[in-house]
Order: sequence, then C-alpha cells, then structure tokens
Amino acid sequence: MSNSRKVGGIAAFVNAGVAAASLIVAFGFIGLDALTDNGKLMELAISNPTPLFIQDMLKLLSAIVAVVLIIVLFNLLKIHAPRLAIAATAMGSLAVVCLVVNAGLSAFLVSKAAGHTPMSAESINRLNGTIALLGMAVIFFNGIWYLLISRSALRQNLFPKPLNYLGMGMGLLSLLPPLGILVLLLSIIWSFWLGQVLTKEQSR
Repeated sequence: MSNSRKVGGIAAFVNAGVAAASLIVAFGFIGLDALTDNGKLMELAISNPTPLFIQDMLKLLSAIVAVVLIIVLFNLLKIHAPRLAIAATAMGSLAVVCLVVNAGLSAFLVSKAAGHTPMSAESINRLNGTIALLGMAVIFFNGIWYLLISRSALRQNLFPKPLNYLGMGMGLLSLLPPLGILVLLLSIIWSFWLGQVLTKEQSR
C-alpha cells in the first residue's frame, strides 16, 4: 500500500502541473476568442496549430495521470466502502474515455485544418459539436468522481477534512459544465494538496 501511495502522490503532483500547463496554453497561447468562437479556432488551426496540438497532448497526459489516481484512490477507498469506490472508479473511467476521444477528435480536426485538407462546413460543425459535448461529459463525470471519492474519504477520515470539502465543492461545481475552467483551476490546488498528503503518509 505504501508504494501505491507514493505513486499516487507523484501522479497528483504531475496532475497539478498538467492542469497548470493546460491553463497557460489555453489562455496564453490559444486565447479566449478562439476558445469561444469555432470560426477563430479554425483560423488558428490553419495559421498556428502548435498550441492546439500541445493542448491535445496535455489532455492525453492528463488522461494517463488520471488513470493512476483513479486506481490508487480506488485501492485506498475500497477497504471500507467498496461499492462507493466502484461507483467512483466507473465515473472516473468514463471521464478518461471521453477525454481521450475528445483529444483524438480535436487533433484530427486540427491536423485536417493545418494540412489544408478540404472538409465541408457540416463536417466541421459536427466534429466541433461532438468535441464540445465530450468536453462537457469529461467535466460532468470527473465531477461525480471528485464528489464520490471526497465523500468517501471524509467518512473514512482518510484525508484532511478541508481537502475533502474542496473535492466535494469541485464535484458540485462540475455539475455545471460552464464552470469547468474554475474546476480546472481548483484542481491544481486539490492535486498538489493530495500529493503532499500521500507523500507525507508514505514517508511515515
């Protein structure tokens, strides 16, 4: 179990870094205009696709780290609350699948635009709609995961109460997808804090 905590702690720190990098790329290199306007997003994909590709790579890295955290927290929670741990793992796994598909479709669309490959407006709109829907699904399922694991950890006194309350708050906020950016920002704090908790317990 100690090795599992160490791996989980490292994964949590990496997750905090990936979330911070995603915010920097999104607002520092892609820009709010492109994030809220599909037309400008496609213009950026044609003129400067690199930030978009980096963002998709960060999504895939986030998915890998999420798998590690899901497994570690499942192992910690299943001892006293197996059903809740299974439910949380199912929600977290759904979020990972949606994130991977979202990143794949996004990279495909950007590569088509960057390579000046002709695509109908209908196809572009359909892909953009699917990517957006998957993005909302990631936030929703991930939010339920935050909520379930934090509630279970609170009942088992597994982590500090403020950390559990933060996770539960993030879970509730995630039920409103437009607040996804706020949840991503809070996840940096949550992940770094979780990493500290797990690594301190490992050192003991």
